[in-house]
Amino acid sequence: MLKNKNTTGTATETTEETEQPRVVIDFDVLRTYAAQNFRDLGGHPAANRRRVRAGRIFRSSHLAEVPPESPISRLKLRTLVTLQSRAEVKHLGAPAPASRRGVRWEHIPMGDEWFNDQGYTEIAAQPGPDHLALVMHFRRDWRRFFKLLAERDVYPLLFHCSAGRDRTGVGAAMLLSMLGVDRNRIVADFLESNLVFTQVPLTAGQLDPVFELIDENGGIEGFMREVIGLAPGELAVIREDLLED
Repeated sequence: MLKNKNTTGTATETTEETEQPRVVIDFDVLRTYAAQNFRDLGGHPAANRRRVRAGRIFRSSHLAEVPPESPISRLKLRTLVTLQSRAEVKHLGAPAPASRRGVRWEHIPMGDEWFNDQGYTEIAAQPGPDHLALVMHFRRDWRRFFKLLAERDVYPLLFHCSAGRDRTGVGAAMLLSMLGVDRNRIVADFLESNLVFTQVPLTAGQLDPVFELIDENGGIEGFMREVIGLAPGELAVIREDLLED
Protein backbone atom coordinates (compact mmCIF):
# COMPACT_ATOMS: atom_id res chain seq x y z
CA MET A 1 0.00 0.00 0.00
CA LEU A 2 2.06 2.84 -1.34
CA LYS A 3 1.56 6.27 0.17
CA ASN A 4 3.00 9.62 -0.78
CA LYS A 5 1.92 12.46 1.46
CA ASN A 6 4.37 15.19 0.54
CA THR A 7 5.33 14.75 -3.10
CA THR A 8 3.64 14.34 -6.43
CA GLY A 9 3.41 10.61 -6.89
CA THR A 10 1.27 7.58 -6.40
CA ALA A 11 -0.96 8.66 -3.55
CA THR A 12 -2.03 11.65 -1.49
CA GLU A 13 -3.73 11.80 1.89
CA THR A 14 -6.95 13.62 2.75
CA THR A 15 -8.47 14.03 6.21
CA GLU A 16 -11.84 15.17 7.48
CA GLU A 17 -12.70 15.60 11.15
CA THR A 18 -15.64 13.21 11.05
CA GLU A 19 -13.96 10.52 8.93
CA GLN A 20 -10.94 8.29 9.14
CA PRO A 21 -7.98 9.58 7.12
CA ARG A 22 -8.02 8.31 3.57
CA VAL A 23 -5.24 7.83 1.07
CA VAL A 24 -6.22 8.62 -2.52
CA ILE A 25 -4.35 6.50 -5.04
CA ASP A 26 -3.28 7.70 -8.48
CA PHE A 27 -3.90 4.47 -10.35
CA ASP A 28 -2.56 5.96 -13.58
CA VAL A 29 0.84 6.47 -11.97
CA LEU A 30 0.76 3.10 -10.26
CA ARG A 31 -0.05 1.43 -13.57
CA THR A 32 3.38 2.47 -14.89
CA TYR A 33 5.06 0.19 -12.34
CA ALA A 34 3.71 -3.01 -13.89
CA ALA A 35 6.16 -5.95 -13.72
CA GLN A 36 8.71 -3.86 -11.85
CA ASN A 37 10.12 -4.42 -8.36
CA PHE A 38 10.58 -8.06 -9.40
CA ARG A 39 13.08 -10.45 -7.84
CA ASP A 40 13.81 -14.03 -6.97
CA LEU A 41 13.75 -14.67 -3.23
CA GLY A 42 16.17 -17.53 -3.73
CA GLY A 43 19.88 -17.47 -3.00
CA HIS A 44 19.75 -16.15 0.56
CA PRO A 45 21.84 -18.09 3.10
CA ALA A 46 19.60 -19.68 5.72
CA ALA A 47 19.98 -21.45 9.04
CA ASN A 48 22.02 -24.65 9.40
CA ARG A 49 24.17 -23.78 6.39
CA ARG A 50 21.25 -24.13 4.04
CA ARG A 51 20.17 -21.71 1.31
CA VAL A 52 16.84 -20.60 -0.15
CA ARG A 53 16.33 -22.38 -3.47
CA ALA A 54 16.65 -20.16 -6.54
CA GLY A 55 13.95 -20.21 -9.19
CA ARG A 56 11.21 -21.33 -6.80
CA ILE A 57 9.53 -18.24 -5.37
CA PHE A 58 9.43 -14.70 -6.73
CA ARG A 59 7.95 -11.33 -5.75
CA SER A 60 6.80 -8.41 -7.90
CA SER A 61 4.62 -5.36 -8.32
CA HIS A 62 1.32 -5.72 -10.19
CA LEU A 63 1.30 -7.64 -13.45
CA ALA A 64 -1.51 -6.08 -15.45
CA GLU A 65 1.07 -5.77 -18.22
CA VAL A 66 4.28 -7.75 -18.63
CA PRO A 67 6.68 -6.41 -21.29
CA PRO A 68 8.23 -9.08 -23.53
CA GLU A 69 11.71 -8.11 -22.28
CA SER A 70 10.74 -8.70 -18.65
CA PRO A 71 12.17 -11.87 -17.07
CA ILE A 72 8.62 -12.57 -15.89
CA SER A 73 7.71 -13.30 -19.50
CA ARG A 74 10.11 -16.26 -19.46
CA LEU A 75 9.14 -17.71 -16.10
CA LYS A 76 7.49 -21.11 -16.25
CA LEU A 77 5.13 -20.48 -13.36
CA ARG A 78 2.85 -22.99 -11.75
CA THR A 79 1.19 -20.57 -9.34
CA LEU A 80 0.46 -16.86 -9.29
CA VAL A 81 -0.76 -15.26 -6.06
CA THR A 82 -2.33 -11.80 -6.20
CA LEU A 83 -2.53 -9.90 -2.89
CA GLN A 84 -4.31 -6.86 -4.34
CA SER A 85 -7.82 -5.90 -3.30
CA ARG A 86 -10.61 -6.33 -5.82
CA ALA A 87 -10.71 -2.57 -6.34
CA GLU A 88 -7.04 -2.52 -7.30
CA VAL A 89 -7.47 -5.36 -9.77
CA LYS A 90 -10.51 -3.57 -11.20
CA HIS A 91 -8.55 -0.36 -11.83
CA LEU A 92 -5.15 -1.80 -12.78
CA GLY A 93 -6.25 -4.96 -14.53
CA ALA A 94 -5.92 -8.68 -13.85
CA PRO A 95 -2.37 -10.08 -13.85
CA ALA A 96 -1.32 -11.10 -17.35
CA PRO A 97 0.37 -14.40 -16.34
CA ALA A 98 -2.97 -15.62 -14.95
CA SER A 99 -4.09 -16.28 -18.52
CA ARG A 100 -1.17 -18.59 -19.30
CA ARG A 101 -1.92 -22.25 -19.75
CA GLY A 102 -0.94 -24.30 -16.73
CA VAL A 103 -0.79 -21.32 -14.34
CA ARG A 104 -2.95 -21.54 -11.23
CA TRP A 105 -4.14 -18.07 -10.22
CA GLU A 106 -5.01 -17.52 -6.57
CA HIS A 107 -6.48 -14.11 -5.74
CA ILE A 108 -6.25 -13.33 -2.02
CA PRO A 109 -7.95 -9.90 -1.95
CA MET A 110 -6.03 -8.35 0.90
CA GLY A 111 -7.59 -5.08 2.00
CA ASP A 112 -11.04 -5.22 0.41
CA GLU A 113 -12.53 -3.61 3.52
CA TRP A 114 -10.20 -0.62 3.18
CA PHE A 115 -10.14 0.01 -0.55
CA ASN A 116 -12.72 1.71 -2.73
CA ASP A 117 -12.56 3.31 -6.18
CA GLN A 118 -10.62 6.33 -4.88
CA GLY A 119 -8.18 4.83 -2.41
CA TYR A 120 -8.08 3.24 1.01
CA THR A 121 -8.54 4.04 4.68
CA GLU A 122 -5.40 5.03 6.56
CA ILE A 123 -4.33 2.15 8.81
CA ALA A 124 -2.04 3.87 11.31
CA ALA A 125 -0.41 7.23 11.83
CA GLN A 126 3.16 6.02 11.32
CA PRO A 127 4.71 3.72 8.68
CA GLY A 128 6.09 1.20 11.20
CA PRO A 129 2.65 0.49 12.73
CA ASP A 130 1.28 0.41 9.17
CA HIS A 131 3.42 -2.60 8.35
CA LEU A 132 2.55 -4.33 11.59
CA ALA A 133 -1.12 -3.65 10.80
CA LEU A 134 -0.64 -5.40 7.46
CA VAL A 135 0.16 -8.51 9.48
CA MET A 136 -2.47 -8.22 12.20
CA HIS A 137 -5.46 -7.06 10.13
CA PHE A 138 -4.88 -9.66 7.43
CA ARG A 139 -4.07 -12.72 9.51
CA ARG A 140 -6.71 -14.84 7.75
CA ASP A 141 -5.33 -13.80 4.38
CA TRP A 142 -1.76 -14.61 5.45
CA ARG A 143 -2.93 -17.97 6.78
CA ARG A 144 -4.43 -18.73 3.38
CA PHE A 145 -1.22 -17.57 1.67
CA PHE A 146 1.10 -19.70 3.78
CA LYS A 147 -1.18 -22.73 3.63
CA LEU A 148 -0.97 -22.38 -0.14
CA LEU A 149 2.83 -22.37 0.09
CA ALA A 150 2.56 -25.59 2.09
CA GLU A 151 0.78 -27.39 -0.75
CA ARG A 152 2.79 -29.66 -3.00
CA ASP A 153 3.42 -28.83 -6.65
CA VAL A 154 2.79 -25.07 -6.38
CA TYR A 155 6.29 -23.97 -7.37
CA PRO A 156 7.60 -21.97 -9.16
CA LEU A 157 5.33 -19.40 -7.53
CA LEU A 158 5.14 -15.63 -7.89
CA PHE A 159 3.29 -13.41 -5.40
CA HIS A 160 2.57 -9.71 -5.77
CA CYS A 161 0.47 -6.73 -4.74
CA SER A 162 0.18 -3.41 -6.59
CA ALA A 163 3.54 -1.83 -5.76
CA GLY A 164 5.15 -5.07 -4.62
CA ARG A 165 6.68 -3.43 -1.58
CA ASP A 166 4.29 -3.24 1.40
CA ARG A 167 2.01 -6.28 1.50
CA THR A 168 4.47 -8.20 -0.65
CA GLY A 169 7.37 -6.90 1.45
CA VAL A 170 5.78 -7.98 4.72
CA GLY A 171 4.94 -11.38 3.24
CA ALA A 172 8.52 -11.83 2.05
CA ALA A 173 9.85 -10.82 5.48
CA MET A 174 7.69 -13.41 7.24
CA LEU A 175 8.60 -16.10 4.72
CA LEU A 176 12.34 -15.44 4.83
CA SER A 177 12.17 -15.39 8.63
CA MET A 178 10.50 -18.79 8.53
CA LEU A 179 13.27 -20.06 6.26
CA GLY A 180 15.95 -18.94 8.70
CA VAL A 181 17.36 -16.00 6.74
CA ASP A 182 19.30 -13.42 8.76
CA ARG A 183 17.31 -10.28 9.56
CA ASN A 184 19.88 -8.00 7.98
CA ARG A 185 19.34 -9.82 4.69
CA ILE A 186 15.57 -9.68 5.14
CA VAL A 187 15.74 -5.91 5.63
CA ALA A 188 18.02 -5.58 2.59
CA ASP A 189 15.46 -7.40 0.45
CA PHE A 190 12.71 -5.15 1.87
CA LEU A 191 14.68 -2.00 1.05
CA GLU A 192 15.48 -3.13 -2.47
CA SER A 193 12.06 -1.74 -3.40
CA ASN A 194 13.58 1.73 -3.00
CA LEU A 195 15.42 1.21 -6.29
CA VAL A 196 12.02 1.41 -7.98
CA PHE A 197 10.10 3.73 -5.64
CA THR A 198 12.71 6.41 -5.10
CA GLN A 199 10.30 9.17 -4.06
CA VAL A 200 8.61 7.18 -1.30
CA PRO A 201 11.45 5.18 0.26
CA LEU A 202 11.00 2.46 2.81
CA THR A 203 13.16 2.45 5.93
CA ALA A 204 14.71 -0.42 7.86
CA GLY A 205 12.76 0.52 10.99
CA GLN A 206 9.43 -0.17 9.32
CA LEU A 207 9.95 -3.90 9.85
CA ASP A 208 10.94 -3.52 13.51
CA PRO A 209 7.38 -3.89 14.89
CA VAL A 210 6.96 -7.09 12.88
CA PHE A 211 10.25 -8.50 14.20
CA GLU A 212 9.26 -7.49 17.73
CA LEU A 213 5.97 -9.37 17.40
CA ILE A 214 7.87 -12.44 16.22
CA ASP A 215 10.17 -12.20 19.24
CA GLU A 216 7.23 -11.70 21.62
CA ASN A 217 5.84 -15.03 20.42
CA GLY A 218 9.06 -16.87 21.19
CA GLY A 219 10.44 -16.72 17.68
CA ILE A 220 9.20 -17.55 14.21
CA GLU A 221 7.80 -20.97 15.14
CA GLY A 222 5.51 -19.50 17.81
CA PHE A 223 4.62 -16.54 15.63
CA MET A 224 3.57 -18.66 12.68
CA ARG A 225 1.57 -20.94 14.97
CA GLU A 226 -0.09 -18.40 17.28
CA VAL A 227 -0.43 -15.31 15.07
CA ILE A 228 -0.75 -16.74 11.55
CA GLY A 229 -2.25 -20.13 12.42
CA LEU A 230 0.04 -22.59 10.66
CA ALA A 231 0.68 -26.08 11.93
CA PRO A 232 4.27 -27.31 12.47
CA GLY A 233 3.84 -29.81 9.65
CA GLU A 234 2.96 -27.02 7.23
CA LEU A 235 6.07 -25.08 8.21
CA ALA A 236 8.12 -28.22 7.60
CA VAL A 237 6.68 -28.68 4.10
CA ILE A 238 7.45 -25.07 3.12
CA ARG A 239 11.02 -25.41 4.35
CA GLU A 240 11.45 -28.71 2.56
CA ASP A 241 10.29 -27.22 -0.73
CA LEU A 242 12.13 -23.89 -0.49
CA LEU A 243 15.44 -24.76 1.18
CA GLU A 244 18.35 -26.54 -0.44
CA ASP A 245 19.68 -29.59 1.37
